[in-house]
Amino acid sequence: MAETRAAPAAHLWLAAGWALAVLVVWGSLTPSPPDIEPPFMHVDKLEHFSAYLILTAWFTAAAPRRWLWIGLAFAAAGGLIEIAQAYTGRDAEWLDWAADCAGAAVGLWYPARWLARLRLSLIDAHVHRA
Repeated sequence: MAETRAAPAAHLWLAAGWALAVLVVWGSLTPSPPDIEPPFMHVDKLEHFSAYLILTAWFTAAAPRRWLWIGLAFAAAGGLIEIAQAYTGRDAEWLDWAADCAGAAVGLWYPARWLARLRLSLIDAHVHRA
């Protein structure tokens, strides 16, 4: 019975993750992203690193037994997005993909464990309220 009550919270976790993924893809492929003056050079590499760290950690927290596939999927997605950028009027940079891969690798480590504990505590809170 508790698993049945936990399902909506788990689905909400995945829905939020997919919303984040769509936001990253949109931000990566839109021909004219928001023009924000960065405070220092190469801030876009930090954005790539952070986005893939968060996405990888988020989905790994949802499916910890599939951590390797999740990491590989986000590394591959970053590469495919860089290739697709060449067709949207954006610059495709291999260093961006390197930042994506580094973020995905780091996301598999501690952030995924922290988010898994957060996810479980949210699901437990949801189950106890129902």
